[in-house]
Amino acid sequence: MKKIILLFVLAGSIFACSKKEEGAADSARVPGQNGITFDSTANTDLFKKSLKAIESGDTAAYRSTYAPDVVFHDNLDSMTLDANMAMFKAFADKGITVKVELGPVWESQYDKANEKGITNYVSGYMTLILTKGDKTAKTFIHTVDAIKDGKLVEEWSLYDRAAMAEIMK
Repeated sequence: MKKIILLFVLAGSIFACSKKEEGAADSARVPGQNGITFDSTANTDLFKKSLKAIESGDTAAYRSTYAPDVVFHDNLDSMTLDANMAMFKAFADKGITVKVELGPVWESQYDKANEKGITNYVSGYMTLILTKGDKTAKTFIHTVDAIKDGKLVEEWSLYDRAAMAEIMK
């Protein structure tokens, strides 16, 4: 019995003297780390809202998610909001319907703002499905949106334009 009690005292002493683990709050201060990532925020919801508006053709809702002076960089070709919306109008004029299959979406919030004062970026992967009659074209897209004051202020999208060009014929 004395040995069992002594064992518990010894074990308790070892646990009491062991180093405590750092919590999640401390993890943000790991050397080299300058931000944190979330999978669900108001900004990821804003990103998704803009995509739903593309699908439904709701141009007012689409515009409401972007700052008036937003710059789009589609495959590094820069354009304004009006030029971006013209692309979706061209789809509608050709009788092409748009569907978005969303993949992973996340927000990165950085400790320091860039030169434009931006600390929040939403990244996402999606498949854009374009349908015209019995023809369907799919394009895989990776997008990063800079967000400031509850609006998408800059967007970078990378995708293969070949499927879009084919269905526009």
